[in-house]
Amino acid sequence: MRNALVPIAVAVAMFVLGVFILSTQLWYSARADSFTGARYAIKNINAILDEARLATRTAMKIAAKGCELDEQYQLGIEAALQPHLRTIIILRQGKAWCSSLPGNRVLLVNVSALPDSQLLLVPARSSVNERPVLLYQTNVEESRMVVTISDHHLRDALNIPLKDVRYSLRVGNNVIGITGDAMMVKDTQHPTGHVQATDYPYRIEFTPPPFFSLQRLINQAGAVLFFLLLMSCLAAYILHKYLNKNTLPEESLRRAIARNEIVPFYQPIVNGKAGTLRGVEVLARWKHPQAGYISPASFIPLAEKSGLIVPLTQSLMAQVAANMNLIASKLPEGFHVGINYSASHICTPTFVEECLKYKDSFTRHDLNLVIELTEREPLDINDHLVQTLNRLHENGFAIALDDFGTGYSGLSYLYDLHIDYIKIDQSFVGRVNAHEDSTRILDSVLDLARKLSISIVAEGVETQEQLDYLNRNDITFLQGYYFYKPVPFTELIKILLSKPNVRVRVE
Repeated sequence: MRNALVPIAVAVAMFVLGVFILSTQLWYSARADSFTGARYAIKNINAILDEARLATRTAMKIAAKGCELDEQYQLGIEAALQPHLRTIIILRQGKAWCSSLPGNRVLLVNVSALPDSQLLLVPARSSVNERPVLLYQTNVEESRMVVTISDHHLRDALNIPLKDVRYSLRVGNNVIGITGDAMMVKDTQHPTGHVQATDYPYRIEFTPPPFFSLQRLINQAGAVLFFLLLMSCLAAYILHKYLNKNTLPEESLRRAIARNEIVPFYQPIVNGKAGTLRGVEVLARWKHPQAGYISPASFIPLAEKSGLIVPLTQSLMAQVAANMNLIASKLPEGFHVGINYSASHICTPTFVEECLKYKDSFTRHDLNLVIELTEREPLDINDHLVQTLNRLHENGFAIALDDFGTGYSGLSYLYDLHIDYIKIDQSFVGRVNAHEDSTRILDSVLDLARKLSISIVAEGVETQEQLDYLNRNDITFLQGYYFYKPVPFTELIKILLSKPNVRVRVE
């Protein structure tokens, strides 16, 4: 009997100890992830509040001059160009003196009764459209500058993709989460973890993960629990099966890059009026041996998080150069070849050398090689970055700003970097329809680009109305499903061999 009980007791003790250690590790990891997510939410909200602070400076200038039609228009433009702002209001003696909305309207109920603290969460009942808003306020002499931020943008900033962790924004005693209205709470209610912002008076709150969670153990370490259960008699076998059966996604991607399974697809760029092919934007696809082609949305975030985005892009560069050399005689003079580069790749010490080697690998030296920067990822503009891109520009590379108007930078990139092209995001082009008001924001963006002498590429063209509008505005370079979908290299060859003066719409 004793001989039977001892191994059982040892197995139970080993399993309990393993579960305790595993639970501790998962708790520390979940706790660290929760704080990391909170800091990321602070970064997102700070970016929004920085826009509000810049808009306040514009409001201050207007308050010093007067509120005529031109000033109201300037406020409206400022609110429209800042991607996360809703309205800008200047109050005097408790009343709206000047507003970014036509007729000096405001979307707040009884605005004069609102406290004048720098940040203020206003519940839905105090808003005309019954939506909670965040106010950024600044008092200057007899005027109060009020910038309103929609709850939609706040919730986007708080929507961090961590399972079982919900974040909320707290300003004073008011709290708003990813759902519901702004509510007043007491410090004694619902003990939470939090991270205090340093630049602005708010904090991000969340419910700390429990030390022990059976669901967390099963979801995140079910295989390990099974391994612990059988360790006493099948340790070596189970360990071998576990390590060979459960391949980490990062390792799978690393192998895919090494095996050249990440291949370039080409999104053609055309001349909207002539219908001729003027270039391509290179897009990554995972040519999985079992699953077929996999969208970049499924693996690019993993590549950026793990640092594999650099070897992935290097592999694409080599394949693109080899592809273009095979069809060099078919490419028009000045043909654009654009590749999107991540911020982490641009900041590597060897980036310039890689790009120059990439350029030298083309047999055609009259191609227009484009380095595309995306606004969807924050880019730290410092002296090293500026020098890097300027040096590449001096060596014949064109610099393009992708997804313009949708990300973190606003207009700062246009002032700090030598930008040759801005690519208007499809979210702006997609709004173009028969209604006159549908092009107001896009009109402003196009006017800005013209004043700065920057060429424009319009993305996401899908309808004849959009094409006609862009042609009327002399936007030369267009891309979108109206012309072509992203295609593999073999399909690109067929497009190049087709008649260059015929528009082809791929269904």
